[in-house]
Amino acid sequence: MVQSSRPSIQIDLNEFKLHLHLKSRTQLTLHFNSPSRRFYLSVIALVLHEMKKSGKIKSIPLQEHLDLLVLLNESIGDSAGSSAKENLLQRIYRKWKNALPNLEEAPLFKVLGKKKEEGDGAIAKVYSFTDEEKDGWANLFEYLGSEENVRLKFATDKIGVGLDETSILFGDSRNGEAWDQFIASLEKGREEKSGPAEEAAVSDDRRKVPLPESPSIAVLPFVNMSGDPKQEFFCDGITEEIITALSKVPNLVVIARNSVFTYKGKPVKVKQLSEELGVRYVVEGSVRKTGDRVRISAQLIDALSDHHLWADRYDGDLRDIFALQDKITLKVITALQVKLTAGEMARVMAKGAKKLDAFILYMQAFDLVNKETKEGVARAKNLLEEAVALDPAYPALYMLLAMTHVNIVWLGMAESPDQSLARALELAQKAISLDDSNASGYSILGYIYAMKRQYDKAIAECRRGVSLDPNSADNFLRLGIALNWAGRGEEAIPYIQQAIRLNPLPPAEYFIPLAVAYRDTGQYEKAIEEAKKVLQREPNNQFAHIHIAVSNIRLGREKEARAAAAEILRINPEFSLEPYGKILPFPQSIAERVAADLRKAGLK
Repeated sequence: MVQSSRPSIQIDLNEFKLHLHLKSRTQLTLHFNSPSRRFYLSVIALVLHEMKKSGKIKSIPLQEHLDLLVLLNESIGDSAGSSAKENLLQRIYRKWKNALPNLEEAPLFKVLGKKKEEGDGAIAKVYSFTDEEKDGWANLFEYLGSEENVRLKFATDKIGVGLDETSILFGDSRNGEAWDQFIASLEKGREEKSGPAEEAAVSDDRRKVPLPESPSIAVLPFVNMSGDPKQEFFCDGITEEIITALSKVPNLVVIARNSVFTYKGKPVKVKQLSEELGVRYVVEGSVRKTGDRVRISAQLIDALSDHHLWADRYDGDLRDIFALQDKITLKVITALQVKLTAGEMARVMAKGAKKLDAFILYMQAFDLVNKETKEGVARAKNLLEEAVALDPAYPALYMLLAMTHVNIVWLGMAESPDQSLARALELAQKAISLDDSNASGYSILGYIYAMKRQYDKAIAECRRGVSLDPNSADNFLRLGIALNWAGRGEEAIPYIQQAIRLNPLPPAEYFIPLAVAYRDTGQYEKAIEEAKKVLQREPNNQFAHIHIAVSNIRLGREKEARAAAAEILRINPEFSLEPYGKILPFPQSIAERVAADLRKAGLK
């Protein structure tokens, strides 16, 4: 069984965030959101990297890594303090001893998802944490020796985390490879640096336009390398096509053509562009046309760190120019999705796509399906059917279309739930026939078998998905769901927790099955807590209110249960207990009890 309830630590050097699971099951994301703060996260990563290299949780002498610390200080740290040995080591020692362990005041990071409040006896505002949470974090920071001869230990064992339960991320790599690539990128940046003023990190004080919450991108006009001014229109056309395609991607802010073309022909640094346009990412490229042949080069850059996230070159015939444009745009979208939204699932989404338009339709549908609303599901189904007509051999379309038919059942939209599930099963099998190595196809197939109450088949297919891709959060989630529906909630909980561990900032849908598992194992307060996490992300999620209503009935809180029932009817005025009870995929005794509890809450 997966021991997913244990704590874990993940240091993301792309976003300069530390994801932490404490013993109390508290999930924290700490954002080191300024140059000096990023420096201290990189020091933590250095200590962790050296411990992982040695295979032991032990103290690391900093003096042996002085050159590396200077590089970190002068690059991502933006020389916020002196790099002289006596000053640098003393500063690290003091911060490790006094500032980094302070979770309540958090002088070196921001705790995402929390707000500082007035504390009892505190001079300034503080984050609210339990003593167990504060102690768990503080115990990580051990030190030995003097300020000049400091040895640091990131004592993960103090919160029950082994070295194999820690990870360092950079680019698409993990641990040692990620650390090496991170350092190589800093060394490359130092070599290319023309002056400290030019390469300083983007400052919020200098920003003319603030960064939006969603990922944001600007596509600079592609440079004409042909030596023929008449080819400018050709380069501009490629730029415009990429902007147009990116603009169709959900949850992505794309700067309009008129704004980016004001930079055409001008030398501009990506950090200046970020400050002036309010973007995190920049695409730049060039076009060289010779006769009937064309070469297009493109790269995607993180404007805040000046790191190159992706670069490629495409050679082709002019007759294939639209296919080349599509390839470039598909690569950019996939890279962005991997970095910021769907994680590694983005690579699964893009696998097998031959048509850019089909991929964009898929992404639009994916966003709608996850909202779990009638309107969204109906629109997603139409988009996916349109995409299948464009690219009939694209496996991910059939997987998502299968889940759309499942949601049609869940939302009470199906004229015949049995027929909708049969259609979903056909679509999942079609996806597997197109790509039998795709782990998600098997776990989706298992999910549908579970909906049909064929529990043994469901669990077997979901286990197959996990074995094919043991790093997929969605596959662990579906295995947990299948166990839930089979009435095996105790077994389900560790798999669902593993899914959240693999996806530390999960979408709302991850918390629903955990609420169900807690509910069906008698842990009603925990069930309500998980359901409320859903509502923080999606206030109109009727299923979260259903689990809150049932759990409150079982706790004897009829008033709270009826309030949740009222919310269900507000969201879905056509909600009816009889058809809902029929589609519940649990064993009969569990399903009948849920329906009875909802009736007690006032639903009919």
